[in-house]
Amino acid sequence: MKARFTGTSIAARMDDRNCWWRYEIDGKPYNRIKFKKETTILAENLENGQHEIRLVRSTEGEAGLSIFMGFILDDGAEFLPIKEPNRLKLEFVGDSITAGAFNDGPHEVVMYHDVENNDMSYGPQLARMLDADYSVLGKSGEGLVHNYAEEWPYNQVHTADRYPWTYYSFNWNDEHPDWNFADNPTDAILISIGANDFLFENKPTEDEFIKGYINLINVVRNHNPKAAIICIEPVPAVIGPDAGLWTEKAVKELIKQGDKAIYYIPLNKGTPLLQASDYVGDGVHPTQEGSRKIAEYLKDKVETMLKK
Repeated sequence: MKARFTGTSIAARMDDRNCWWRYEIDGKPYNRIKFKKETTILAENLENGQHEIRLVRSTEGEAGLSIFMGFILDDGAEFLPIKEPNRLKLEFVGDSITAGAFNDGPHEVVMYHDVENNDMSYGPQLARMLDADYSVLGKSGEGLVHNYAEEWPYNQVHTADRYPWTYYSFNWNDEHPDWNFADNPTDAILISIGANDFLFENKPTEDEFIKGYINLINVVRNHNPKAAIICIEPVPAVIGPDAGLWTEKAVKELIKQGDKAIYYIPLNKGTPLLQASDYVGDGVHPTQEGSRKIAEYLKDKVETMLKK
């Protein structure tokens, strides 16, 4: 959420007790907070004048819904219009790497989401480099064919299943209202999925993976007929080359079938993009600096693809 306002203070009304948020006022460094009560003061004793606030959720969707009910200003203060140019709209689909897991603190942490800063994962960093707005559909542990440590018959929720949902649920029996794609068009969807499929010995076969990937792209394409779809090799080199090679094969098959707006970007061809120091210590989850390197690597390539 962004707002311009007058006055000397601002508070937020939020129904959310689980998630971490960050906010900045007038471009100063972020404050990290949880909303312990419905109304929370974010700033007081500001200089009496015009200000701008940016409020960003750090925690991924699996942690639950956040219901934002508005900002509260001083008596007599007012909101001012925000004049922004039309920006590219990018959507990032993936797993814990896309969600920003472990990138905001030591890996050895008790509460998983306490060290997750989605705004500093590779997607939002790339979006800022491209002066774009962004949306993130990142779910920790999720895979294409099977999720982290999921065993046969692989009947949990996977990426292709939850893609149309407005908000995340672990349960098939919950109500799943679909996102309104028609009124929220996206210029490009960037997909990086498959790491969790290869972190355990029950790895998918080539046929299973390619079939699953084509199914995912068909779901995404059905909801975004005009958008570019950019498929990215999962970054962790520890999972081996198959995820990248089979992703590329799936993309080539879809191009052969007539999709003219689908692309593939390898990250580890020849040599791994990230080094050991670019991960939080597990060889899987990038640090904020590692995510910046991914974003920088993708920037020119994505720009070129979006001009076609």
